Amino acid sequence: MAPDLEKAPDSSTRASFGHNLRQANRLCQRYLGTRVARLGLSVGQWYALRALWERDGLTQIELADAAGIAGPAMVTAVRTLLSQGLVSRQRPREDKRKYIITLTDKGRALKAEGLRASIDSNARALEGVSPDDARIALDVLHRVLENLNGALVDDPAVSEVDLLIGP
Repeated sequence: MAPDLEKAPDSSTRASFGHNLRQANRLCQRYLGTRVARLGLSVGQWYALRALWERDGLTQIELADAAGIAGPAMVTAVRTLLSQGLVSRQRPREDKRKYIITLTDKGRALKAEGLRASIDSNARALEGVSPDDARIALDVLHRVLENLNGALVDDPAVSEVDLLIGP
């Protein structure tokens, strides 16, 4: 028996949470990108720096995870940040397979302007949205993250490689 399309939920892109979340994220990234470009950074480089501003001295894998950037893209971002003199990279004595990424003075000096770019971008995105609605939206996003992270961990069809790749 065919499903009753009259009673089916709205499947348009306008009614799709995932589609609208993706579109909003794409535009947020693009807008942030215009702001951080003024600092000589790409969005990926900015995310790496932001993670280091919060917790300096991360391994490259920890940095990729904290910044939400896939490993190969993080390698590129770190190489560029190294060439710009914003970070340094050393191998720890106890494990020569790893690299520890740390901010240089030049990288730390970008923090105020870098965070201002983010704050301005978020303010622009939330124009006309009440503080209560913004808090509710953030609560909803946190719940979505919890739900989907849990679903991915519990799903036997998802491999460990998929979980390591991350967002």
